[in-house]
Amino acid sequence: MNADELYRKLRSQQVPELIFLYGQESYLVQQAARSVREAVLPQAQDDFNDNQFYGKDVTAELILEAAMTYPVFAEKRLVTVKDAHQLPAAELEKLLPYLQNPVPQTCLLFIADKIDNRRKFFQQFKKNGTLVEFKPLSDREIPRYIHHILSRGEVKISADGLDLFCSMMDGNLHEIHAELDKLLTYIGSATLIDVKDVQAVVSRGRAENIFELGNAVARGDVAKALTLILRLSAAGEAPLKILSLLVLHFRRLWKVREMQVQNYPTKEIAKVAGVPFFVVDDLIRQGKKFSRNDFYRAFELFLETDLAMKSSGADAEALLDSLILSLVKKKPE
Repeated sequence: MNADELYRKLRSQQVPELIFLYGQESYLVQQAARSVREAVLPQAQDDFNDNQFYGKDVTAELILEAAMTYPVFAEKRLVTVKDAHQLPAAELEKLLPYLQNPVPQTCLLFIADKIDNRRKFFQQFKKNGTLVEFKPLSDREIPRYIHHILSRGEVKISADGLDLFCSMMDGNLHEIHAELDKLLTYIGSATLIDVKDVQAVVSRGRAENIFELGNAVARGDVAKALTLILRLSAAGEAPLKILSLLVLHFRRLWKVREMQVQNYPTKEIAKVAGVPFFVVDDLIRQGKKFSRNDFYRAFELFLETDLAMKSSGADAEALLDSLILSLVKKKPE
């Protein structure tokens, strides 16, 4: 089942007895979990019929005990297991009999980052329950998603305003919603968001620092590059976040450079690269300082740094500094 089908069931009060929500897009997972809760427990707070557990702390016995307890003064009970990916395999196995014969008055909801399709638990869940994955939105899906969110309040955004907004985001839906909330507050009763509104509300500091970081790498200016990293860190950006922003910038830079070489018009370059047309010339100027081999080497370094940050346990800030030094070193004078 996909997300749209789940939401249709929830709206029609056909709440599945077994639901497993997972995926890399945590914002969408959380939204779906909230919708499930609202459908099962109409009251804002229901201490009698709301059981919440965490995968690393709970046992199958506790989950089963809660799931097999009939609701109190209500039609349904909600049993939620958060971080279900941390449930040991042995505990999952103990839940198999329940999956085959769930209690109709209980909605057993699991929330996880990922699943292992090889396990019997998930094979059985697919047969008897509702398993929904939430993947990160692609660069092409995000503008449509923003239009959809704004349309709920009958607000529109101009094409240039949308291009500028998207160019300042990195695809993180938590951040996108936070910035959209600021924009809606800023425009008040107006029904159109334009470039000037985006420029007034959405912070350009991060985007400008990342662009200048690209310039510093292109010039081989180590001191400036490391200063910009410190500035981003001081603004509260985590090393992994800075890395993702740097990857996003170089991905756009590479697209712009390749299309410019092939003599594509500015508007077409802007469309494919997902940036406002009025910033394409700046990206072209920066992109000319990098060869195709420079881009290949940069993305090899990005991958190495990403893996090291997520798995080695090494100091993330030191890894980021090392990345910048390697990028500058590998850039010929």
